[in-house]
Amino acid sequence: MPPTAEQTDRGPTIEENLDELSSLLWETFRGLKHSSPPPQELRDAATRGSLGPRHMPALLAVAAAAPLSVSELAQRLGLGLSTTSAIVGELSRAGLLERAEDDADRRRTIVSLHVDYREVIGSWAEQALAPLRSTLERLPARARAQFIEGWRILHEEATRTAPPATTSATDRAGGEGC
Repeated sequence: MPPTAEQTDRGPTIEENLDELSSLLWETFRGLKHSSPPPQELRDAATRGSLGPRHMPALLAVAAAAPLSVSELAQRLGLGLSTTSAIVGELSRAGLLERAEDDADRRRTIVSLHVDYREVIGSWAEQALAPLRSTLERLPARARAQFIEGWRILHEEATRTAPPATTSATDRAGGEGC
């Protein structure tokens, strides 16, 4: 059905935007998921450590911002502290992360990439984040601010009715294997 004069003057309707955005979101997430699979060396370590997709966001976050405290990592991931501690423990046992006591506050645990995997995980993280970086680089500053504000609002709406942050990472990640 052709748009009415009112629709033409105001642009697409909310329903038309919702249809397009829904399609774009699913296609984008699928593309991001498959555009930069973890390198073989990381997949081998994940297999040895019985790790899955729920561990990958933690690795990416640590690669992007290390060193981090476990509580800072939990905040970045939107997970509870106990869930994040469990993920860090599993990644540490697999040899991918190092944990150290914070010299300034011995109650805090600081997390960083294990020296043996820093280069491979760093390269993978850079590749995984490349589409986001390129998108932001292509946008003028004002459009970039609006884009980020739109994602903040979407995050707020999506998490308003979500289960509390103590939900297990497996549940939040869909429970799939590596």
